[in-house]
Amino acid sequence: MIRTVLALIPPGYSGFVRRFTILTVVSVIIRAASVVFLVPLLSGLFDGDHDKALLWLGALTVSTAVGWIVDRMISTSGFGLGFGIVDNAQRDVAERLSRVRLTWFNAANTADARQAIAATGPDLAGLVVYLVVPVAGAVLLPAVIGIVLFPVAWQLALVALAGVPLLLGAQWATTAITKKADAVADEANAELNGRVIEFARTQEALRVSRRAEPERSLVGDALDRQHGALTKLLMYQIPGQVLFSLASQVALFALAGTAAWLTVRGDLSPAESVALIVVAVRYLEPFTVLAELGAGLETTRLTLRRIGSVLDAETDGPQEGSALTSNLVASNPVGAPRIEFENVTFGYGRDHPILENLNLTIEAGSATAIVGASGSGKSTILGLIAGLHEPRAGRILFDGVDVAKLELPARRALSSVVFQEPYLIQGTIEENVLAGDPSAGPDRVAAATRLARVDEIVSRLPDGLRAPVGEGGSVLSGGERQRISIARALLKPAPVLLIDEATSALDNENERAVVDALSTGGIPRTRIIVAHRKAGIRRADQVIVIDDGRIAEQGAPAELLAAGGLFARFWEHQEAGAGWKLTDR
Repeated sequence: MIRTVLALIPPGYSGFVRRFTILTVVSVIIRAASVVFLVPLLSGLFDGDHDKALLWLGALTVSTAVGWIVDRMISTSGFGLGFGIVDNAQRDVAERLSRVRLTWFNAANTADARQAIAATGPDLAGLVVYLVVPVAGAVLLPAVIGIVLFPVAWQLALVALAGVPLLLGAQWATTAITKKADAVADEANAELNGRVIEFARTQEALRVSRRAEPERSLVGDALDRQHGALTKLLMYQIPGQVLFSLASQVALFALAGTAAWLTVRGDLSPAESVALIVVAVRYLEPFTVLAELGAGLETTRLTLRRIGSVLDAETDGPQEGSALTSNLVASNPVGAPRIEFENVTFGYGRDHPILENLNLTIEAGSATAIVGASGSGKSTILGLIAGLHEPRAGRILFDGVDVAKLELPARRALSSVVFQEPYLIQGTIEENVLAGDPSAGPDRVAAATRLARVDEIVSRLPDGLRAPVGEGGSVLSGGERQRISIARALLKPAPVLLIDEATSALDNENERAVVDALSTGGIPRTRIIVAHRKAGIRRADQVIVIDDGRIAEQGAPAELLAAGGLFARFWEHQEAGAGWKLTDR
């Protein structure tokens, strides 16, 4: 937790940290001195020494006023540091998520990332003032009280100092007892969160398939597990509270017994002994505060753990400053590159890899179609070329350069991707198209929308290009979303164009037109398309047939048809499907 907090402190805030630390220590010393001032003050009152009482009352008043000023300065400094942590955390988490390997985003990590982003707000802004300051005071104040008790009674000071590790140890044991239950509760909360979101997002499919009630039961199961985890958490808190209460009573009895013994011996006056009862109560109060802060500390620990899990997640590509970036751009600034896979192995988990020792060459400026059964590794090849994933072993070369050594911005600039299930950002059609190249002028935007047949969509909308698409493109049909994503890909001036069955939601006429657009586009490109239909293959220079992560066949379409293998059978199925029609018999 401490490591994550330190990592979130922005550069240049060392002055804030130094000032905050010094003020916190000064505040604790002043509060401890104010507590001990009660001993001579009450002694003077009980003994009738009014001058002595007034003197120590003045000292107590001054220390209280100075303490108030110091605490105000701590709050100002703490909030400044807190807002700096928020600002830095938001930038760091967002920047890290943009580089984290996609294989990291499983259900648990995605939930952590969502909650980490949500936590970079008021919780972190008040972290220093509302949590760090009370905790620091609760830990330091009893020890400082023990130290300043030495001039009053060294025996009592030693007992107070000995009680600090006892009470802190009891607090640590209490936290350790409940930590496992906290982890179970956190896991149950994350599962429930994911189930509810899944249930809400899939309502359309669930209702059509009449599976809404069975799926709802999964949410109910997750809710039951959450209730069980919370019950377990509450039950685990009971022994911790008993342990801490016992430690507090031992410390109180030790202080009271020592004070009574010193009074009987004559080392302390009765008035001083009474005053020390107040000191003992003030000595124990910070530990009670620390116990009350236990829930907040654990919540903050979990929040910081989630933020830390994002910041520690493995990323793709080197940091900025790679010399290979400028070399690649200088050697081939606009031309279509030659792409090579050298013994590439890749898998999404620890199981059997999807691709194993794959060797593949795609010539510069060529059009390659990849076909194969579902799950054979076609889309994975596109993801590796696009830099969305990193090989476990082997290399991917663009014009002889290992792209894994490129800076991420340079690598991402090399390819433009049309996904099978495109996602549109919430905004207008124009904003979604311009995402491919925000610097593009109106003429280039018009050309891209014309090639992708987006102009047909905007011509029938009152707002034209400025028509909103809704969240994820929800107000558009699947074919309209695909056309906009194709226009976005065509607008990006990337030398590699990757198409993952991008015309699956289009009718035959629009499919042929869009395939022609993807084959031209006006920019020299190396094109790779994952195809399930003939239209995506008819302009290909070569076809690669993938079977179980390996290349089963490779060659020109005519050659593979003549060979009578997997590709020929695929083509025959396409021919049979094209001739299929309904009859009245």
